[in-house]
Amino acid sequence: MIAQWMQSFVAVADVGSFSVAARRLGLTQSTISKQVAALETHLSARLFQRTTRSLALTDEGSLYYEAAMRALAAIDEAEAVLRPNSEAHGLLRITMPLTLAESRLVAIIGDFLSEHPRIQIEMSISDHALNLVADNIDVAIRVGRLVDSSLVSRKIGLTRRVIVASPAYLDRHGRPQLPADLERHNCLLYSLSASGARWQFSSGEAVTVSGTLKADSPNALRAAALSGIGVAVNALWLFEHDIESGALEIVLPTYQPEVMPVQAVLPSGRYVAARTRMFVDFVADALARDPLFGLA
Repeated sequence: MIAQWMQSFVAVADVGSFSVAARRLGLTQSTISKQVAALETHLSARLFQRTTRSLALTDEGSLYYEAAMRALAAIDEAEAVLRPNSEAHGLLRITMPLTLAESRLVAIIGDFLSEHPRIQIEMSISDHALNLVADNIDVAIRVGRLVDSSLVSRKIGLTRRVIVASPAYLDRHGRPQLPADLERHNCLLYSLSASGARWQFSSGEAVTVSGTLKADSPNALRAAALSGIGVAVNALWLFEHDIESGALEIVLPTYQPEVMPVQAVLPSGRYVAARTRMFVDFVADALARDPLFGLA
C-alpha cells in the first residue's frame, strides 16, 4: 500500500499536478489526492505546499522524493529478479543534444518504445549540460569528455569528427594543406566546446583558431558553413548528407580531428532502475551497429 502511495507522490512531484499525475497513472484525481494525503499522514509530514495556483515540494517533500525514487527503483529491480521476462514499465527521463537526437537517437528511441510499450519517455533536448539531479534526469547522452567527475558514465560510442567548408569559401580563400593553415582562415567556433578555440587532431597536433562567428548550436555552425562564412569542425554525422551532396567539402582529409566519446551519463549515488539500464544497453547496441559511432 505504501508503495502505491509513494508512486502517486512521485508522479505528482514529477509533473507538478494532481490531475496530470492521475492521467499518467490511469487513476482518478481523487484517488491520487487520497493516496498522497495518506502518505503525509503516515509520515507525519507535509510533502507539498499547495496554493490555488501552484504546487511545490516542501523541504521535507524534496528529501523524501529522492528516497522514494530509490525505493521505487529497488522495487522494480526486485521484481525483475523474480520475473526476468516481465515487461519493463515506468517513466524514463532522458536528455541529449539536439543534433544527435535528430540524427540518430529519436529513431533509436522509437525502436526502443516499440519493444517496451509500457515505458514512457520524457526527452529534454539541449546542447547545454543539464544538472541531472536538479532537473531530475535519469540518463543523459552526451558527446565529449565529462567535466563533472561526480557523474557515472559509460562509453557507448565514438564520434568521428571532420573539418568542413563550402566549396565557394575554399575557392575564395584557398584549401588548407596543413593544420597550421587554419590559423589564416575564418573558423566557426562552438561556444560549448571544452577545448574552446583549440582544435586538436588525433595525431597530437593542435592549432588555435579564430573567427568572426561563435555559436552554441552545431546546427547554426553547419548553416554558417553552408553559407560560405567559414570553416567548421564537428561530428561527421552532422555533415554527412552535405558532404554527400557536395554542399560541403572535407578540409584536411588526411588529418583526423580528435575523436570524441559518446557517453551515457547517470547521477552518482542514485539507484539505477532496470528500465534505465535496458535503455542504455539498447542505445549502445544500436550505435555499435552504426559505422559512424561504433567503438571498434
